[in-house]
Amino acid sequence: MMPNATSLANYFIDIAKRDEVDLTLFGLMKRVYITHGFCLAIYNRPAINSRFDSVEAWKYGPVIPSVYHSFKHNRSNPIKEKSLFVIEKNDAGSFDFVTPELEDLQIRSVAEFVWRRYHGYDDKQIIDLTHQKGTPWHFCYEEGKNKDIPDYITKVYYDNLVKK
Repeated sequence: MMPNATSLANYFIDIAKRDEVDLTLFGLMKRVYITHGFCLAIYNRPAINSRFDSVEAWKYGPVIPSVYHSFKHNRSNPIKEKSLFVIEKNDAGSFDFVTPELEDLQIRSVAEFVWRRYHGYDDKQIIDLTHQKGTPWHFCYEEGKNKDIPDYITKVYYDNLVKK
């Protein structure tokens, strides 16, 4: 099964718990996006499923709306619980819930790399990182609009980071 952004976000929540580090919505969203970028560059494939997930240029940087909406209730508080999906009504008439888990070992390894590389970054620093001139967000952002950031732009940017 193709990973989705929520399974990747849930994996970061596991990592944060393992390392006893607080992870907030901004830090989570940016790390999911950065992992996606490095996966495009290193493995030439996305870390998220384009059927369910898109990347958009919002005021505070690149955002994957499915991650934002799954965790926005946390506001600026540390995220303690993983996101669940409602699957469908079961035979008893109630709903089944599933916790999306990241099973892809390549994406897990990139997520671990991103976690280590940006471990000391607070929310402001990681937002600033994704707002720099020349970033995919910089090329796609238009004030007042949530415009798509195409994977090919993200891939070019992260290809250059990997080459450095």
